[in-house]
Amino acid sequence: MIRKVIGIYFSPVGGTEIMTERLVSGIAAALNDCSPEKITTECMDLSETKGLRLDEETIAVIGMPAYIGKLPLPGMDALRSVAGSSALAVTAVSYGGRSYGNALYELRDLAEECGFTVVGAGAFAISYMAARGSSRSSAPGMDIASIAEFARASSAKIRRLGGCEIEGLRIKPAPLEVRGRKPVHKISRISPGAAAIAQDIIGRLVLRRKSSEWFL
Repeated sequence: MIRKVIGIYFSPVGGTEIMTERLVSGIAAALNDCSPEKITTECMDLSETKGLRLDEETIAVIGMPAYIGKLPLPGMDALRSVAGSSALAVTAVSYGGRSYGNALYELRDLAEECGFTVVGAGAFAISYMAARGSSRSSAPGMDIASIAEFARASSAKIRRLGGCEIEGLRIKPAPLEVRGRKPVHKISRISPGAAAIAQDIIGRLVLRRKSSEWFL
């Protein structure tokens, strides 16, 4: 039985933290509707998770920003210190430019390497400057509606997969298909703060931004 939803994130400028917290609260609220016990929640920065080990009664929401279509290396290194222990996980990336590139595909793979069972993956448009309250960005701060809808859809899948206390009766999840490929890191090696600012500048220059999307 699911007893806790925990959010772990890498968020140098704050937007990914907000996205992760919204997903955690949305998933927990939906699961509480059918749980005999109140589901607890917790969110923490990946810098505070060294040695963290999850269990099968915990759902993880893993949030990372996409910088020029790739995950930042400091966030990847931090996630590698977490032991998923087969816990169900929902992965999410925030992006401020035209596309999230291969970041979501890469985060799915990395989470599975850490021992998580990934059952959902979403990418959400966020203007990093707007999320920080800057008037210099004309883009919407965050795709709140899509985040809420993804949380509801993810919780419905989690109920089917992890809601039964009898292990033998649980539905085994099929491997999650996410569009993308393993990228070669270059731009993500620069300072995360500088990368976020560069991402926002690029986002304001492009004519069309890709909409938020997810895979379940």
